[in-house]
Amino acid sequence: MAKAYANLLDPVRRLPGELSYPFGCTPDRVDFFYAELPADASDEDILQTSAQFAPLSRANFIARYAARRGASSELLLALIDAHNSIDAMEIYQALQALRHQAGWAPPSLASVRDGLNDLLNTHCVAVIDAYDPVESAAGPLLEATRRILATREQPLIQTHSLLLAAYRRAIGEMRSNADQQVDNACQSFEQRPDDASSMKGLAEALHLWASFCEPVLLLDAHQGFSEPEMNVTPDRIFGLLGVLSRQHHYPRVQEVLDHALDAFGSIPDAAARLDEVGEILRDMRRAASNDIGPDQDLTVPAANRGFRHIKKAMLAAAALLAMLGLLGAYWTLELGATFSVASAPNPPQPKTEPELLPPVGKGQRFPREYVRYCHFQEERLRVVKQQVRGPEDIRAYNALANDYNSRCSDFLYQDEDFRLVKEEVIAKRKLLEADAERILSAWPWHKNAGGAPAASSR
Repeated sequence: MAKAYANLLDPVRRLPGELSYPFGCTPDRVDFFYAELPADASDEDILQTSAQFAPLSRANFIARYAARRGASSELLLALIDAHNSIDAMEIYQALQALRHQAGWAPPSLASVRDGLNDLLNTHCVAVIDAYDPVESAAGPLLEATRRILATREQPLIQTHSLLLAAYRRAIGEMRSNADQQVDNACQSFEQRPDDASSMKGLAEALHLWASFCEPVLLLDAHQGFSEPEMNVTPDRIFGLLGVLSRQHHYPRVQEVLDHALDAFGSIPDAAARLDEVGEILRDMRRAASNDIGPDQDLTVPAANRGFRHIKKAMLAAAALLAMLGLLGAYWTLELGATFSVASAPNPPQPKTEPELLPPVGKGQRFPREYVRYCHFQEERLRVVKQQVRGPEDIRAYNALANDYNSRCSDFLYQDEDFRLVKEEVIAKRKLLEADAERILSAWPWHKNAGGAPAASSR
C-alpha cells in the first residue's frame, strides 16, 4: 500500500494507476465499479454490468473477472472490443484536465498511448495466466479468433493479436515438447512406414500439437505470415511426405495427408488446399503406374499482372515440391518468406535490395520489394524453362510456373519501382541465372543424372 501510495503521488509513476481508475464515473458508479459481483456471477451478469461503463473502465472491469477464472469466448470478445473502443485522445484530454486541477503537469499523448498498450498487455497476460492448465485456453481463444477474423476489422484483429501473443508465449515450452513428439513420431514412421502403431503415434502427436496451436495458426493464416517456431512441425510433416514419396509409399502419404487434414482442417481454406494435395497425389500415382506425366504441356508464367489467392494454391504446390524432393523446410503458411518456393535448398547470398514474397489477391498495390520478386522470378523461370527436357521436368516446372502465376498476374505498381526493378534485372541477370541453376540442381532426377544440363543460350 505504501508503494502504491508513493506511485500515485509521483506524477511520472501515477499513470498506470490513473488508467486503472473508472474514468468518467459519478461517485455512485465508482462504488458500483468496485463492488464485487457474486462468486457465481454468470458471463451475462458480468457483461451487463460492464456495459454501464466507458470503454476503458469496461476493459478494466471485464479483465478483473476474466483474470480470476478461465474466461469464456464471450468474455474474451468483450475484453478485446472494450480495448479496441478506447479513444486515447479522449483519455489524454481527461487526464490533462484532472492533472491541471491538481496543479500537476499532464502526461504526454505518447505516454498515454504507451500506457494503454501496457494496460492491454497486462490484461492479456493476466487472462491467459488464469487458465489452468494453459492449454484449456485453446477452445475459447479459437472461437474468439474465428469471430473476430469474421468481422474483417483490422484494428480489432490487431488488438486481439496481442491476446494471442500472450497465449503464444504461455504455450512456448509445451509447443516445443509437442514439436519433439512429432519429430520422434516421424522418425519412427520413416523407419517403419507399414507399422500401424507408427501411424497411430504420428497421428496422436500431430493432433496434440494442433489442439493447442490452432488459435495461433488461424491468426497466422489470416495475417499471411507465421512465427518461425510455429513452422517446426509443419516443416517436419512435409519433410516426411517427401521421404515417403521418394520411397513410393503413396498409400502412407495419403494417410499422413488425411491426418494433416484433421489437424489443420479448421483453418480457413486448409481443407480445400489439402484436397488439392490429394489430387496431386492421385496424379502422381497415376503417372507412376502409367509411366507418363499427368500433363505434358508447359505452363507459361503470366505477364506481370498479379496473383490468384496464394493461400488456396500454396499448400498444394508446396506438398508437390516436397514429394518431388524440393521442399527442404518450407511451411506453406509462411507467406512472408523472403524467397519463393522455387528456391533451392542452398539459396544464393542475399541481395542488396530486399525481395519479398507478395501477399495474395488481385489488383493490389505492390511495394517495390514485391515487384522485385515478380520480375526476378520471371527471369529465373525463363532460364529454367530453357532446360526442361522430360515429363518430370515439365511437372516440376509447371508447379513453379503455376505458383508464379498465382502471385504475379494482376497487381499495381509505381512506375518508378517498375523502372528500377527492370534495371536491376538487367544488372543481376547472371545472379538470377545462378538462382535458376540452383533450382534445377535441387530436382532429384537431375542429381541422379549427374546434375542439370548447362543453360542454353538465348
